Amino acid sequence: MQLVAILLITVSILTLLSGVAVFFGASKGDRARSAWFFMATVFATVWMVSISIFLIAKPEWYDIMPRHVNWTYISSIFIDVALLGYISWRYKAGKIATITFLALGLFLTGFFVHDPSLLYTDIVLANTGNSLVTNIGPFYFIYIAFYCLLVPTIIITLLCQILKSTSKRIRGGDLVLLIGFAISGTMSLIFNLILPLWTWNLVWLGPLAVSTTIIAFYYTILRFRALNLSSRWLKVLSYIVIITSSAVIYMVIFYVIFAAMFRGSTPSVEVIVLNFVMILIVLLLTPAMSELNMFVRSLISNQQIDMVYIIKKLSKVNLSSNTDLRELATFLAEHMHFEYIGIMIDDQIYGSAPRRFSADGIKLIDSLGEPEQGVWQEFDESSEVWQKLDLSAIAALRTSGGKTFGQVMVGKPLSKTSFTRQDLVQVETIINLVAVIIDSGSRRKAK
Repeated sequence: MQLVAILLITVSILTLLSGVAVFFGASKGDRARSAWFFMATVFATVWMVSISIFLIAKPEWYDIMPRHVNWTYISSIFIDVALLGYISWRYKAGKIATITFLALGLFLTGFFVHDPSLLYTDIVLANTGNSLVTNIGPFYFIYIAFYCLLVPTIIITLLCQILKSTSKRIRGGDLVLLIGFAISGTMSLIFNLILPLWTWNLVWLGPLAVSTTIIAFYYTILRFRALNLSSRWLKVLSYIVIITSSAVIYMVIFYVIFAAMFRGSTPSVEVIVLNFVMILIVLLLTPAMSELNMFVRSLISNQQIDMVYIIKKLSKVNLSSNTDLRELATFLAEHMHFEYIGIMIDDQIYGSAPRRFSADGIKLIDSLGEPEQGVWQEFDESSEVWQKLDLSAIAALRTSGGKTFGQVMVGKPLSKTSFTRQDLVQVETIINLVAVIIDSGSRRKAK
């Protein structure tokens, strides 16, 4: 049960983080709905932590256990109420339904807090497994009936939203929520309300299923833009939630395979923790490995230009800092696969490699007229001066207003004898982006 407790606590942290990210990252218009989602994650966290403590409790903990057991019953009431609020708060009928179930939940909680024996009469802490002596009376069936009304209400609300929605994006998000909640609601009813009448060994499956659904809710918020999340640090929290969720899924698979291979035996806590830490390290290194893979692929693919990688890197360039135009030219030459790239601004040349240009060559470049179409400037290929330049093309760098402020000199392509139409389009797109970067950088420096 210690391993189960570790799993529940880990998932509870993920659940709470997703609620924090949504609440503090939501815009003002979505703050009410995000508050309901946050409350659902808080109560789910309390539910899982309380059950974790109950599962691993020792006989000497008996005096403090009633409060934890009480929290398991109380928190489970308000998880689904809060989820109903998140789903339906935009509609008048949804507000009425949420407030009604909230009032019923508070009513049940008041009775239970006043007399916990309405649901259980004793706590059993034993080496063979902890359990409760359930009081199978009228209040217990009322407690079950509350869920039997609330869960279908949530499912019906989601179904109505799916049928009425004209947006594939919203419909897709609600469908994920519907499937997840139908599964988790059924599992909670079975493993936390019905099976405990005979055994408590599987009581942890209910909160695990509900928390998984809440994390799926969070996924739909990110994937289908169910809420307008604008906070910058949301990316950090989202990354933590996704990475740790992946690690938890891996650990569950590892646990199942280990138990199957070794005939029901379970790995030690040390082995579980070591595997968890190692998979976290691997997942944290995944972005760096992906970046390295893109870098290497862009360098070695001489037959084509990796537009995605180049544009991604250029979008991060800030020429108002100490970025050198010569470094920029070197980057372009390496990843566009040209022998040479030179950027000329105010007769100053920043080249990817040392190359001397004669005064006549610079004069010729300066004298080229405005491009008739696109960025490429026309020149006389038969002239002796041009042939000495050993260039394939020259493109104009222009401001957003169309004024030329510099030029890009393009050398011979590597592994190709000439430009294809696709090459020209790709290079032109990159040069236009370079022009925007240099022009905006110059304006920032001028300020």
